[in-house]
Amino acid sequence: MKKIILFALSVALLLGGCTADKTGNFELYLTDQPIDGLEQVLITITAIKVQKDDGSIITVWEGERTFDLLLLRDIEERIIDVELEQGTYTHVIVVISGAAVVVHGITYEITISPSLEVRIPVAFTVLNNHVTEVVLDFQADQSIEGFGDQYLLIPVITVKRVS
Repeated sequence: MKKIILFALSVALLLGGCTADKTGNFELYLTDQPIDGLEQVLITITAIKVQKDDGSIITVWEGERTFDLLLLRDIEERIIDVELEQGTYTHVIVVISGAAVVVHGITYEITISPSLEVRIPVAFTVLNNHVTEVVLDFQADQSIEGFGDQYLLIPVITVKRVS
């Protein structure tokens, strides 16, 4: 009887130790379309978050990285590649802390204080041992408003593709 109990306990411990979280890779890409009249459109991103279908928000990247959106014309640049818990997600949140445009060699800073959290609705599922790609199109032509020597940033980011 002791052998049966020990065997059952061993099996329970063994199976209990095999309940590791299931994860998959999440790759986020950024692209843009051309915009006339500007030499550069610089956006500084300081965090990227995702929202799960249960409403919880997970920060998947923090730091500071500046992108020249005009260099992303018709290309898709991977900006993060992280492991995420298997499950369904409903939003990508991009935190923007700074921006600038360059016109005729002059840089115009766009003040962003506090940082902007741009919530992009996108449904995607991360599966165990699979790669999920989301491509965001930061539409600079619709996001930058210019008034003489002053510019505003009103981010327009759409989902180009989920795969």
